[in-house]
Amino acid sequence: MAALEAALRQGHKSVALTISRMANGALSVSSPRAYLGKVKLQGRKTWMQYIVRNDAESIEGAPLEEYIHHLNFWVRSA
Repeated sequence: MAALEAALRQGHKSVALTISRMANGALSVSSPRAYLGKVKLQGRKTWMQYIVRNDAESIEGAPLEEYIHHLNFWVRSA
């Protein structure tokens, strides 16, 4: 989450987030303005969901750096 906070600060966005752990171990993340997405980075299957033009997109099985790169989509929505 440190990478997300740094990306939000760099984008001059609020770092006030609501993070909820789901039953499958994923984290659901929302800002006061919008839903940002979900991410699961532990376990065999990792994935990240993000919103692009009101559609949910996702990536799976990527290295950590790829998930960090995709945080830009969350910053745009925040």
